[in-house]
Amino acid sequence: MFNKLIRVSVLVLLVVAGCDNKPKLPPIAGWQSYQNPYFKVQFRYPQGWYAAEDGGSVKLYTTQEAALKFFEKVEGVEAEVSFTQLDSAVTLASVMNAIQNDRTNEGYEVQGLESRTLDGAEASVISYRGALAEKTMSNVVHAVAMKDTMLFNVKYSGLNEQFAAYKAVFDTLLASAKLPKASAAVSSADPSLPATDFVIFDNKFLKVSHPSNFEPGTPAPKGETQFSLELSGYRKDCTIRVDVLPAKGLTVEKVVEQNRGKFRGASAARATTVSGEKAMYLNDSPAEKISRRAYFTVKNDKVYRIIMTYFSPMREDFLPVFEKVVGSIQIK
Repeated sequence: MFNKLIRVSVLVLLVVAGCDNKPKLPPIAGWQSYQNPYFKVQFRYPQGWYAAEDGGSVKLYTTQEAALKFFEKVEGVEAEVSFTQLDSAVTLASVMNAIQNDRTNEGYEVQGLESRTLDGAEASVISYRGALAEKTMSNVVHAVAMKDTMLFNVKYSGLNEQFAAYKAVFDTLLASAKLPKASAAVSSADPSLPATDFVIFDNKFLKVSHPSNFEPGTPAPKGETQFSLELSGYRKDCTIRVDVLPAKGLTVEKVVEQNRGKFRGASAARATTVSGEKAMYLNDSPAEKISRRAYFTVKNDKVYRIIMTYFSPMREDFLPVFEKVVGSIQIK
């Protein structure tokens, strides 16, 4: 029975080295948005977690190392969002009945179904638990929804006490998931342009709204940089980057003066506000047909440097949207 359970269980693990000296579970520091133009679902997941993409599935791990050590199955959690094409004869009730029967036959203890919604679509949630080994208990909560001819799954799995530790991930995935629009509407849009609907990136440094088809990335900080955020879509010459650095007591005017050399040929600095704070910005062109604008503001002795870059011939498509993004920034 144990061997069968091990074969069918799909978990993404946070593995700890040994059972005697278990490290403290890292808290969820914030939430970030997942968008990919080739994946049909958008959702929010813990800041810094590792996302493993595989066709119609995105599996979330606490770290990349946790994913690589999957088969050790000592302690761990997984969150997964996936979709599949449906046969028109399939119903949500028949899907849930099949899941319930399969898990029962595999030896899991299955609880009753719960009705929920997923982006307004009717969803059903099933919970089950079972022993994978003598000291390893797997707990799973699995939500399923149908829209048009697609089946959508949100599943959270955890081993032993870690299931409860990160249960909020499942609730956030379910509450934040955005299902795809009708295929006709998607095909008529130019995927290179910023989407008209916005989603939120939020962490301890800032909160910002951005087009839903722009994926947030958090490059590893370099030098004195404390945090970096990069928003990018289809066009890699149209991006927004935010860097947070120590101000060391400098005013925004001094910060601009120190940074001007990095923006050769820039126009005179102009005054504005960012997140209600005094700010200044420079305009320049780092390459042919590329425009760039750099904003600087200081708060809590931190410099927030915001650099937007866009393809000059598409100024009308990108600049108003990028200005809206900057206008939405809330510095913490």
